[in-house]
Amino acid sequence: MSESFGILLCRLKKYNPVTTGDINKFEFLFLKASYADKHWTPPKGLHENNESGLETAVRETLEETGINKDKYKLLNYQKTLKYNVKDKPKETTYYLAMLLNNEENVILSDEHTDYKWIGSHESDTYNLPESLADLLKEAEEFLNKEQL
Repeated sequence: MSESFGILLCRLKKYNPVTTGDINKFEFLFLKASYADKHWTPPKGLHENNESGLETAVRETLEETGINKDKYKLLNYQKTLKYNVKDKPKETTYYLAMLLNNEENVILSDEHTDYKWIGSHESDTYNLPESLADLLKEAEEFLNKEQL
């Protein structure tokens, strides 16, 4: 089985939800894969050598976005998604983290062609699989409970 690890990086929306009527106050970083036109995921990748899952997630996030671990705060939430890719089982564990500065610059690697900060209600717009859409909703519920 193939195992990947990533950071589900979130930030508070820039605009005031009271004045816009939007109750979703968090956005999550998604990257568009260079090999597929409609493949959007948070930063993630396979572990190398004797890395822990979290070490892999932190390294991959830096490699794919240019955002170092001192730029976000890891939160007490993680979730493992199980799915098949080309009829082979795969697992990806995501660790939730809050960006400390909303204006942090994203620098894409050549593995990706674009990035977006999306709300949990935008899953259909980006053709996210149900497992990722559910991850966003659950992460947002956690963030709201924690009153972040």
